[in-house]
Amino acid sequence: MKRSKKLFAALLCAALLLTSLTVPSSASVTSSVTGTKESRVAFGNRINSIIQGVVKGICKVYPAPRTWKNISEYDSTYVYDEKDGRQDYLTDAAEQAQWQVGYASGSIIPDDFAAGQYVLGRQLNFAGGGKAQGILDDQRVRVICLDDGSGQGAVILAVIDGLGVTSNTIRMIREACADYTADGRIAAINVSATHCHSALDTQGVSANFLAVLTKNIFTNLLGQERAATDNDAFIDNLIRVSAEKIKEAYNKKESGRLYYDVTDSAALARDKRGYIDSENLADAGILRFEPANSSSKGTYLVNYTCHPTCASANAGLVSSDYIFYTDYMMQKAGYNFIMTQGAVGQVSSSGISVSHEEKYLTTSRELNLKEKVGEELYEKSSCRGTDAYGEAVAELILSAATDNRAEEELKPVLNAKYRYVAFSADNYTLHLACRCRLVDNPVYKTGRGFNDMVLPSEVGYVEFGSRVAFGLYPCELYPEVFGGKGMITNDVENYSWDGTEWTIPAAAEMVRQGVDVYAVCFANDYIGYVVPDNFYSGWGHWALKGSDRANYEYDPNASIFDYAFGGTADELLSAAKHSASKIMTAFQAIADLTK
Repeated sequence: MKRSKKLFAALLCAALLLTSLTVPSSASVTSSVTGTKESRVAFGNRINSIIQGVVKGICKVYPAPRTWKNISEYDSTYVYDEKDGRQDYLTDAAEQAQWQVGYASGSIIPDDFAAGQYVLGRQLNFAGGGKAQGILDDQRVRVICLDDGSGQGAVILAVIDGLGVTSNTIRMIREACADYTADGRIAAINVSATHCHSALDTQGVSANFLAVLTKNIFTNLLGQERAATDNDAFIDNLIRVSAEKIKEAYNKKESGRLYYDVTDSAALARDKRGYIDSENLADAGILRFEPANSSSKGTYLVNYTCHPTCASANAGLVSSDYIFYTDYMMQKAGYNFIMTQGAVGQVSSSGISVSHEEKYLTTSRELNLKEKVGEELYEKSSCRGTDAYGEAVAELILSAATDNRAEEELKPVLNAKYRYVAFSADNYTLHLACRCRLVDNPVYKTGRGFNDMVLPSEVGYVEFGSRVAFGLYPCELYPEVFGGKGMITNDVENYSWDGTEWTIPAAAEMVRQGVDVYAVCFANDYIGYVVPDNFYSGWGHWALKGSDRANYEYDPNASIFDYAFGGTADELLSAAKHSASKIMTAFQAIADLTK
């Protein structure tokens, strides 16, 4: 993604240079475009217009795939909709019912892995770089199967280490489990991602962009399937292992009790933009299954919100980041572990204090990681900080029940509901990614026009014990979309790009009273970043005040290019301006069914 930003920045640089030749000085240009909020927004919109115009021009000359069908031919196979999930919404447990839970986990790294064979999923690659050179720890799929004994079928939550998984891949995972879903044993299969940046590419965006762009000109014109990429064998393996582990988790179901707890993770996470204070970020929601058989392992299902970017992908080593080390410590403590990623936006690790670093080094010592990969790669991968953070998260989870707040037992009642959502691709960077089939999202036409295309997707809702709910979102959702504008604690007066207000309420206000709701992102699809509609700028905010960083300080004497190229381009692969309102409106429709 950083490389793609540099390419577009070069185009923008040339455009800005031409338009500023008649301006006396760089400082005066900076002053003129940063003097007022209105001028800053106008300048950002101009940048966006230039970039979108360039990319739209490429889209117009690049042939669309002849395999794209009209939306009237859509057969509901790619995503879940209102007819899927558990048929009835339950509020009471069946007579003598008990929770039944199964767990399975497996590595998705192919057996034929070799240096330079597969791509790390960290960013766009324009010339085929970014190949994995070795394995630091592991990359896994973790699966939990839950059933309440009501006879309506089990619900699967599978979480894959990686940036994200498209609905096409998830459809194939679901199809591979058709023998378990056709007869009603499993009512719903949900697949999400941890969003770690140092794992093999689970999404396809890190394939050789120039090769994809070139090869798919011909496949599009001939009406063929997209051209093969170096990572296809990995995706095939991911699908196979995921399906195997889903069935294994179902077959390992056993009876027991399910408990709920919550713990404050403010000390370990921060909003990099500075808009949300750590104490206002989402708490970690903890579900703990205790089997009736005392010799069986218990299982923790945790919803935690923090980017898995402690590890550095610059070393070229495959890693599932802090999640691997959290899992290791949970297993060592005698528990199975699975983690769903929350509304992560720009929420990242705040690290741990230096005084505690020595305390959190058991994993690397026990696994001999330094000896395994060598001291140079060990340091380059930031392994010391990654395993330390992972162990700190495990301690946070395990100590939750000792914070003077007793765990709450959940009655055996389970619900799963879904809603179909179709996203437009108004952002031409995503339009191009779909057109050249860099991303493997299904695309349908709604008419004969250039912009008449939609991406079928879904929003979901899983509820446990009439007390805890997971909202399932097909994107990298920003915290303030899920938690409402009230989460914003800094620079509130500037929190708008287009001058309007974000008025959609928090998810917690949508669900039935007494139900705690958590966001599960990258769930059952991945359509990119989703920011509030009023915060959307098209191609990133370019470090203009009231956008990428709260309380941004300006130097009117600085070069205009310091501001033009200072943004994070969060919406590089966002679908469209109104994605957030579409998602939350769909979630509201599901939540209304529960009241």
